[in-house]
Amino acid sequence: MNKYLITIVLVFSLSGLSSQEIITGLPENQLAKKAWQKKNKAAQDLARSSVLHEWIPVKLPFFDDFRDYLGYPDTSLWLNDEAWINVDFPKRAANLGAATMDAIDARGRIYSNASIFPFLADRLTSRPIRLDSVFNPVPAAITPADSVYLSFFYQPQGRADEPEENDSLVLQFGRYGQDSTFSHIDSISIPVSAYIGPNDTIFPGDTLFSPCDTEWGMAVFDTLYHTDTVMLPCDSVYFPSINWKTIWSVPGMPLDTFLARNGVHFKQVMIPITDTAYLKPDFFFRFYNLASLSTIPSWKSNCDQWNIDYVYLNLGRSAADTIYRDIGFVERSPSMLRNYEMMPYDQYVNNPTNAIKDTFKLYISNLDDNTFNTLYKYRLSDGDSFERTYDGGSCNLLPFSQEQYQSCEICPQHACPPWKFLFPLNASPETARFKIEHILLGDFTSADTISDTMTYFQEFRNFYAYDDGSPEAGYGLEPAGAMLAYKFELNRPDTLRAIQMFFNKVVNEANDMYFDLAVWQDNNGIPGEMIYIQENEKPRFGSGIYEYQTYKLDSAVPVFNVFYVGWIQSEGKNLNVGYDTYNNAGAHTFYNVIGNWQQSLGEGALMIRPLLGEEIVSGVNELQANEASLRIYPNPVSGEEIFIEIPGKAVNRINAELQIYNMFGQLVHKEGYREKINISPLGKGMYIVRLHDKETGKVFTGKLIKSN
Repeated sequence: MNKYLITIVLVFSLSGLSSQEIITGLPENQLAKKAWQKKNKAAQDLARSSVLHEWIPVKLPFFDDFRDYLGYPDTSLWLNDEAWINVDFPKRAANLGAATMDAIDARGRIYSNASIFPFLADRLTSRPIRLDSVFNPVPAAITPADSVYLSFFYQPQGRADEPEENDSLVLQFGRYGQDSTFSHIDSISIPVSAYIGPNDTIFPGDTLFSPCDTEWGMAVFDTLYHTDTVMLPCDSVYFPSINWKTIWSVPGMPLDTFLARNGVHFKQVMIPITDTAYLKPDFFFRFYNLASLSTIPSWKSNCDQWNIDYVYLNLGRSAADTIYRDIGFVERSPSMLRNYEMMPYDQYVNNPTNAIKDTFKLYISNLDDNTFNTLYKYRLSDGDSFERTYDGGSCNLLPFSQEQYQSCEICPQHACPPWKFLFPLNASPETARFKIEHILLGDFTSADTISDTMTYFQEFRNFYAYDDGSPEAGYGLEPAGAMLAYKFELNRPDTLRAIQMFFNKVVNEANDMYFDLAVWQDNNGIPGEMIYIQENEKPRFGSGIYEYQTYKLDSAVPVFNVFYVGWIQSEGKNLNVGYDTYNNAGAHTFYNVIGNWQQSLGEGALMIRPLLGEEIVSGVNELQANEASLRIYPNPVSGEEIFIEIPGKAVNRINAELQIYNMFGQLVHKEGYREKINISPLGKGMYIVRLHDKETGKVFTGKLIKSN
């Protein structure tokens, strides 16, 4: 079911063939998974059980805009860890950051009860709230006349997977019931010296019995000595049950449909609390979502996202109380590079004015009903001696109800500021990193001047990247034999050494299949001749957060101007490479399923990065001797013939092809492989000689210099 498709149907005279680009959700949240692993679970349980055991309520007002933290919900306001606070999944939230609810649990994994039918997934539950009284300026009871409202903004799908109609978002109110429910076994710290003497040892597999109850035993997993301490079970902890009542719900839908119906990316909901049964010291509210997995094995992954923002509960409000004294950035800062999120620094230095943007887009909102005259500037620095500042001056920032975001037509120097500076053009380091601060100030007539600051780091590495390193979805192709090609453009000739890719883990490892790595030349804007193939690779996975896997090429590949990297897949299943929906590289993504190349219809960036070499001689990368290089002699050559050998290698002469490229990447000579080659038509200069064994798929390269 669902998992949105971009489908192209092609009909032949003999049969119909359906070819598909598959875009689906993630099978796990690696950031959440890592965060959970880092917790000292025993310590966390003790700390949390202490808070829950006392059920310390929070007082009004209750407010969370999810702006100042990422990861789990704030424990001073929320009880559980299932929603994920982030800036990647929401699209143009009320401010920067929102709570995302999906099909992944607090440990970053698909729920164990997940199925193709709607199941209860994430919950975002408030701490108990004192809705019976106010305490400032003087204590007083809360009554319906105090006009208590709960408000929040919500959005289906965001930058991820659309929830279907049955995959709903639900709001419930609750308070304590008469019964209690078991929560957990509380623990106590006991010195090991209570069990053994100074010269004794407790070994893994031994059982220790609790001093609280001699029937409670616990197997030991680590070696324990006389000076150690151990946590042992001590008591069963019960909490009052909460009776929940559904107050509001909304069916799932695509973001495009939601936007067409409401005219905004995030819609605000106002809920009055008039029932005196909830005006008590133990009021709770919670959101939960229903989700459902795909029926296709290689698509089963995270899905059905909802985003929640700007949750506010207080008295003295009304249905018209929908404005807030707040201005700020809504989307995180874009890269300052024209086409890429990152690129090699030496490639940037070779053509800097073409590598950077002329202008960039910022989304700035004003949630108040007043127009503010705001100031904007950005500051570029390298953390040392280099610093540049752009001053955008002042502009009127209209309320969100009139103009959702600052307009490029009304105020281009704020919403679409020019990028005024070059990054330093000093000697090319392997990496470079620059800090860019965006600063917004507003309403200078009051003591509580409102403002916002956003920071971005522009990085240069030894690879090209359209993606930001964080997937919101997964991408794949069908059927078997489908080819994917990802386009990159160089500022100078270089050498492709490896291809980095991030694959999403799929439920039951359903994307465990072979594919061939491939590299293509350009043919007028689409992939042309294949110049390299490396067979029988598989998706690999690391233990780190969104850890790219490096597929080192068996031989270095000289690349010039425009080239493409990708794969040819052996099966008709979804390989599920990471897909960054924050950036859009659809114009650079191509696929081929019936013999001709099509441009992708997706709006995202594949997490595929070509890794380039560093040593350059006369504009052409010098090949390392240990990378299956050809032996060419005489070299340099002044005559009309050269000899070509493959040290320690053998090729099938019938299936091998020899190609010679000039330093501009143009193919100037091609013929079947022979050891002696006539090069009289070639002029003076440097060339790359390439031998492709079509039987094994191996490619051998070498450098040739013709002196006259």
